[in-house]
Amino acid sequence: MRGRAILLYVTCCAIWGSTWLVIKIGLADIPPLRFAAWRMAIACFLLTAWAFRGWRRPTRSELGAMALAGFLQIGVAYALIFAAERTIASGLTAVLFSSFPIWVALFAHLYLPDEPLRAVAVVAGLLGVAGVGILELPAVEAVLEGGRFPVAALLPLGAAVASAFANVWMKSRLSRVAPPLNLWGQTLVGTIFLAGLSLALESGSATRWTARSIGALAYLSIPGTVVAFLALFWLIPRVPMASIGAIPLIDTFVAVTLGALVLGESVGWRLWLGGAMILTGAALAGRGDRAPIARRERIPAR
Repeated sequence: MRGRAILLYVTCCAIWGSTWLVIKIGLADIPPLRFAAWRMAIACFLLTAWAFRGWRRPTRSELGAMALAGFLQIGVAYALIFAAERTIASGLTAVLFSSFPIWVALFAHLYLPDEPLRAVAVVAGLLGVAGVGILELPAVEAVLEGGRFPVAALLPLGAAVASAFANVWMKSRLSRVAPPLNLWGQTLVGTIFLAGLSLALESGSATRWTARSIGALAYLSIPGTVVAFLALFWLIPRVPMASIGAIPLIDTFVAVTLGALVLGESVGWRLWLGGAMILTGAALAGRGDRAPIARRERIPAR
């Protein structure tokens, strides 16, 4: 990667690394599914004018692919993550979701002829997951000491699979769709799904509109969704999926670092060792980071 790609990649990691802290703040006042639905609804509304500014009109096949990606990446993945955080530690959620690069590598092997499964991608993914495990060691130790693997822990694992497939599916089917239009369609589908779940499961839960909850919602909607996802959607057709897979690993490292700096959480040696493993895994994933020319030529200029 170079130039704009590096800038947008760092933007994704930095913003999503900070959203874990903001989600914790917002969940004190807003039920989780409602929180996620409002986040995506606001982002969809803000994207509306930009989404229809003369971009190439998607084909019927692309509209279907967009709907499936939005259902999985925005709807299912966020519903599973928020549901998981109601019953298990956020650290364990981060560890299980960090399996994302492994699933990305497997799906890319199946659906992207230009990106066969490579040993270096597998090693990078495993190294990154191990690094996240070290960063979140207290949550892992709590599960081991309890002697039982909580069933709810399968939820973030499912979110990782759904999101990984959606990212690869986008590269396979949606590379020619402009990112603003693509994101608008996906947030629309995700909002409908999340709002429906919230109405069904959270009808008796109250929302408290405070400066804290409004600020958290604004941050997650604008930088956390509009800015970060537009950067991701621009990157997906242009960089190998192994590099995309490393983003959740790096943003977990950012989140833990922020927790130490802002909340005074004790991390110590785990931050240095786990961080070194994550960054090494990300560097390995980026080896040979050059998108095929034929695929680049299919990307619209606007």
